[in-house]
Amino acid sequence: MTSNLSSILIPRRLARLPSFSTLAAAGPDSHGFLQGQLTNDVNGADGSHHQRTGYCSPKGRLLTTMIQWKTGEHAWTHLLPAESVDRIGKRLKMYVLRSKVTVLPAGQGLVALGLWGDPGEALSHLSPIETEGLAFRISDFITESEAKGTESTSSVWLLVDRPCPTLGVRGWLVGPPEQIAAAVASLSDLPELPESAWIFSEIQSGKAWVWEATQELFVPQMVNFELIRGVSFTKGCYPGQEVVARSQYLGKLKRRTFRMNLSKEQSALVGGPVTPMVGMDVWSENAVNEPCGRVVAAAPAFSVEGVQTEDTALLIELTMDAWAAGGLRLQDPSGPRLLAAELPYALAAAA
Repeated sequence: MTSNLSSILIPRRLARLPSFSTLAAAGPDSHGFLQGQLTNDVNGADGSHHQRTGYCSPKGRLLTTMIQWKTGEHAWTHLLPAESVDRIGKRLKMYVLRSKVTVLPAGQGLVALGLWGDPGEALSHLSPIETEGLAFRISDFITESEAKGTESTSSVWLLVDRPCPTLGVRGWLVGPPEQIAAAVASLSDLPELPESAWIFSEIQSGKAWVWEATQELFVPQMVNFELIRGVSFTKGCYPGQEVVARSQYLGKLKRRTFRMNLSKEQSALVGGPVTPMVGMDVWSENAVNEPCGRVVAAAPAFSVEGVQTEDTALLIELTMDAWAAGGLRLQDPSGPRLLAAELPYALAAAA
């Protein structure tokens, strides 16, 4: 879908997102290639929708997580952690073989901008569930070649995501650096929040990213990936598919990801909310022999006004038994006490 930005989302705040970049797969065989590599059904990214997808090792452990959307007749772009682009790109290229597929940084590496705001006319009559996953090619930034009908993986796209309960309706604006810079200039009168505010919104949405510190630690269900529609159980084989399917259908899932908070006082015990916490151990007071989980994501909490607080918001992956028992602490058995928070979806649906 091609639309004007303000008809979809009326921006009220923005954040630059340097921790994210892109890879594209293009060519006549790209559909089949991606279908055999990633966890989600490529058909779900149909030009008007984006979706979460993952890339697993043969053991079913996530190597990375991505947002995928279709950018041309035979082209799909993937937004993923910038620190993982080279590693994932090299791995994907290993499996191209004789397929007519080119894997490359889209537009030599697109950049992302996070926008919060009010729904425009195109979204105003839809529920939050209906808007989540929509993808729009933004006409404000169409180049001369695109105006003549040339497909391009370097167009500017707005990917509408789950609204943040605190900061509002949001979308990823993704495009070439010069065009995103122009977008920032045109929105210069808006408050600019740090990237951590966007990570906070992702945490509130219960959406986990696999970073370099946590690669190959999680089967997709451990980070609730199928609950945010990041896994297809009907599309066929991909690396680790058998492990992922067994985790879903054979027995009860033993590990999940939960939302938790650290108060200002507890955050201060580990250096405050700006301290890198991803990968940090989680312990239970009821089982002090070994950690029961780890931090998947962490960011300072923000107020409705967009002001950073001294509390910390986290996603924690741990055993279901440890969650039920409570008494969870960060870093060591006597570390800062973690407080339970709610996810925007039900874990019981897949247990």
